[in-house]
Amino acid sequence: MSDSTLLPGLDGTTLTAFLLVLARTSAWVMTAPVFSARGAAGVARLAVSVALSLLLTPLLDVDSLPTDLGSFTVLVLVQIGIGIALGFLTALLFAAFEVAGTLADLSSGFSFATIVDPLSGQPAAAFSRLFAVTFSAVLFASDGHQQVVAGFVRSFTAMPLDTVPGWQEGGMAVLASAVTHVMIAAIQIAAPLLGVLFLTDVALGLAARFVPQANAMAVALPAKTLVALTAAGATMALLPGHVAALLDPATLLPYEVLG
Repeated sequence: MSDSTLLPGLDGTTLTAFLLVLARTSAWVMTAPVFSARGAAGVARLAVSVALSLLLTPLLDVDSLPTDLGSFTVLVLVQIGIGIALGFLTALLFAAFEVAGTLADLSSGFSFATIVDPLSGQPAAAFSRLFAVTFSAVLFASDGHQQVVAGFVRSFTAMPLDTVPGWQEGGMAVLASAVTHVMIAAIQIAAPLLGVLFLTDVALGLAARFVPQANAMAVALPAKTLVALTAAGATMALLPGHVAALLDPATLLPYEVLG
């Protein structure tokens, strides 16, 4: 039995398209939010990349793809670059949750107890990881990951396989605005916790000033830790709203920067 009988829909052009789609998809999975977490198994990432590529390849126009090795190699590198850019730009706004956790760690004193996080391989304190893990859980529980994947799928219409995208007009300004938005969103996310910790610092400072014999500074760190853990519940309750608010801007950002 011939190969064409076994795989009637497979020819050189289709295989070329599949490999190009796989290059973009694999690069995106390695940099996209949640999918790029170090806790995600390599086999799982590979499975997601191959599954998306198999689903997308039959939907694309592959007639204009080059067949020579040199042009194919260039297109593979272009697809890898597009995938990395799409994943990074999508994850940029979502970095606000980890930044918010870092701000909470610094204010509560948890940054003194930094540990090497087995997921990221980098030093990370309690709230930083808590916010990041909670964000991932909320994203999947609310089906937000489907919107993230749908945003990536749209890239094959906006940036076909046989084209090399460039910067949109005003793309650098949009990117700079997005970085500013990350910091603003991080402060908004951590605001309840930061506010309570600020009031705690004020109370401890007043106690140390007017009742020095109480030695308020000796209990400052345990008191701030207790207040931080108590206030963390209110902050966690507000996280789904922040995820929903950032979801649309995060999926649209790549197309406002690249085109």
